[in-house]
Amino acid sequence: MKLHFELPWERYALIAEIVKRFQAANFRLGKTALQKMVFLLQRAFGVEIDYQYTLYTYGPYCADVARDLDTVAVFGGAQVLCDLSFGGYEIIPGATNEEIRERSRPFLDGISSQLDRLVSTFGSFNAKELELRSTIIFLSKPGLPRQDLIRQVFEVKPHFAEATIAQAVGELEALGYARF
Repeated sequence: MKLHFELPWERYALIAEIVKRFQAANFRLGKTALQKMVFLLQRAFGVEIDYQYTLYTYGPYCADVARDLDTVAVFGGAQVLCDLSFGGYEIIPGATNEEIRERSRPFLDGISSQLDRLVSTFGSFNAKELELRSTIIFLSKPGLPRQDLIRQVFEVKPHFAEATIAQAVGELEALGYARF
């Protein structure tokens, strides 16, 4: 019996590309930040990668992204390092990073401008800042009044002050990423 199956190379290439771009920009990328970057790429930048997110402890989360990162690491496209000084993980390119990215070069070329904006807009944020902003975007929807959005975010993220939430909503609104 012969097995036939397709690997989601576009997903793997996307993860490898984000890892590479973060390293090139001298930004730290951990597991939580990667989750948020993929979510933001889909939701704020309109790139459809077919990841399904739910709201979780640290904001939007998708188990498939975690599994795909593990696969990329097994294939050698990324190294996931435990960084005790940082208190988390750091993801850096692995030996086959370029090879994995080349498997879906047309896809990556087609979303290059969105990736550029993603990294330049959100790359410098830490995991906590990304948690807040991605949660705001996750909960925002057309027709939801701004104050209701702030209240909803505060209800699920009470460790953020309402003023901090309101400021982040304003930033995202100005950038066109929060929908009312």
